[in-house]
Amino acid sequence: MSDVNQTCAMKVLVASASTNLQQLIRRLVSRWGFTAEPVDTAEAAIQAARESRYDAIVTDMHLPDLCGTTMVDRLRQEGVDTPAILLADEETPRLRDAADRLSSTRFVAVADPEMLREALSRARPAGPPAD
Repeated sequence: MSDVNQTCAMKVLVASASTNLQQLIRRLVSRWGFTAEPVDTAEAAIQAARESRYDAIVTDMHLPDLCGTTMVDRLRQEGVDTPAILLADEETPRLRDAADRLSSTRFVAVADPEMLREALSRARPAGPPAD
């Protein structure tokens, strides 16, 4: 596995209605040398992704206005191809199929920080980090 700390200031958009989950992900990605910008809803995430460039989007499957897969699908339809990581309590065939259907999208179990770290490492762009 590559060392994600080699990436300077990778910028991650975190979409979750859970303040606790937002804080957990912020602490983790900060420890790995990334910055995280949290939002509470899918609409806020879509707007943020339109207005700023991110190196990755981490989204909870359970947002108050849309599910995570629907949010990523809308982003893809709008031409936003930022790698996305879907967080859920457990992997199901339906979630796996949804992640496979959406380009540049991976599924990660919420309780598996190492899996999140690996997914972010794979999302790391070859060029300079996002603005």
